[in-house]
Amino acid sequence: MILNIRKDSNGKGKQQTTFNSLTIKLWNIEVFTLEGMHLEQRLTLQPALVVLLGGEAFLEREDRKNRMGKEFAYFCPGGTTFGINRHGAESVSVAVIYFNFYKESLCRRQLEEADAEKILQYDGALTLSSADRLSLFCRSIYEHFRSDDDFKQWRAQLDFQELLQEMLFLGNLNAKSDKTQGLERTREYMDNHYHEELTIDQLAGMAELSPKYYMDMFKKTYSLSAMEYLAQVRMNKAKQLMLGSGRILKEVAHMVGYKDEFYFSRKFKKEFGLSPSAYIKKRKNKLAVYGSTSLLGYLIPLNIIPYAAPLHPKWSWNYYHNLGPDIPVHLNAFRQNHNKTGNLEKLELSQPELIICSQDLELWEKERLQQIAPVYELPEESVGWEEQLLWMAHLLDKNVEAQQWIESFYSKLRSFRHEIFREIKDPPTILTARLHDHELVSYRSHGIREVLYDNLDFLSPSLIEKMTDDVPLTVDKIKTMEADHIFLLVRQDSETLEYWRELQSSPDWMTIPAVREGRFHQISSYPWREYSPIALELMAEEAAKTFSGNCP
Repeated sequence: MILNIRKDSNGKGKQQTTFNSLTIKLWNIEVFTLEGMHLEQRLTLQPALVVLLGGEAFLEREDRKNRMGKEFAYFCPGGTTFGINRHGAESVSVAVIYFNFYKESLCRRQLEEADAEKILQYDGALTLSSADRLSLFCRSIYEHFRSDDDFKQWRAQLDFQELLQEMLFLGNLNAKSDKTQGLERTREYMDNHYHEELTIDQLAGMAELSPKYYMDMFKKTYSLSAMEYLAQVRMNKAKQLMLGSGRILKEVAHMVGYKDEFYFSRKFKKEFGLSPSAYIKKRKNKLAVYGSTSLLGYLIPLNIIPYAAPLHPKWSWNYYHNLGPDIPVHLNAFRQNHNKTGNLEKLELSQPELIICSQDLELWEKERLQQIAPVYELPEESVGWEEQLLWMAHLLDKNVEAQQWIESFYSKLRSFRHEIFREIKDPPTILTARLHDHELVSYRSHGIREVLYDNLDFLSPSLIEKMTDDVPLTVDKIKTMEADHIFLLVRQDSETLEYWRELQSSPDWMTIPAVREGRFHQISSYPWREYSPIALELMAEEAAKTFSGNCP
């Protein structure tokens, strides 16, 4: 059986990859229970399959969202991100399997990496005969892979190959008979065909369900009716068209599926609290943000939403979900502005009136930006966030808003300190650290120093108090610091997370007093790695909640 055929410019077959030329390597398997409402977006370096073992959850792959079914293994290509959102109150258990395909080299008897994305398809959801059988397979593979017995580890490799072979043999990468997949097909259809006249009968037919059962299932699955979801898609698209296309209101209404512009206006005002014309007037500026997503943390205090900005569900999760629908032009923020050439081309097409960027751009980027629109660079971090915010406020004529936000911020800090030290008498010593690959080091970013040590009056371990660079840490060194609390930032990629799993289950780690006594806190990249007014405010809120049990 042929997996894929690469074709040359004349359309002729150039290379064939068959099943019997492939081998599969299982690199790792994780089984974890979701804590909190969502699992932070993480980067997988190898191809991965995500399997729901218990509970109900949504899987976010890049910017796509799927309700997970327990009989499916969801494919995530290497170099992409995924996250999980819990649905309902019960806990969620998930298995993540990291693997790769290898094929025989055409030139010599060697193996070379094969393209798993082409073999399995990006949107693939592989299925097995039953959810129980898939869960049993995953748990068996996990048990054998984690064993110290070489033969059991070999068994895990064989079990995974059998699992993948059985799923591929069934040939159901997009199983049309599954109800959940049928709902997802209609949701994706609405995402792409919102401008058409869509009916419940039509959508139910696509899902191969009766109209009544389809309506009930859609509401239960997505917490919105199908028509409510369609209206939400249309309204969000309308906002982007009104700001980004220059079209008149009647054209926008027609482009998002409404024949009557007055009916559209009423729907828009009901959804967002202001008319389309008032929305356009409020967002009349064409300000673009380029480079760092942290620049958004300076615009929010000024009540400004940019016309164009870098957004990504992992590297700017909070901004992506909260501001995404209101920003017409999304620049690629994969690994923080990884695709620079593509972003510059997209920015040029959007024709912004001015561009705000950070200081750390390459010379060629700045020169290209200056050809697009006037460019303003945010002052360096060393001047402090207040000066940076006031600089931006002066540039955008928002001085009053900036002063009000600064006063509100310091008022909150006073409340936070009051709540914290009402619960504890003496300032606690806090060790802040980060884990990257196999390296555990102290981590005292500009924002962490300001919030925890300068503003909230916590203490830093004496060993690293005067250090400016990251200090390598070991378990023994952490013990000697005698920190009352440990805040640890764990990078969300597959290799680091695997080492973290091993470290936190080791006997040595459990002997650290702060860990043993429940005073260890794992923190997330956002807001703890970002230096912006909004990020600092969120850090202070999280710290207050940690030590006082509530946020004033």
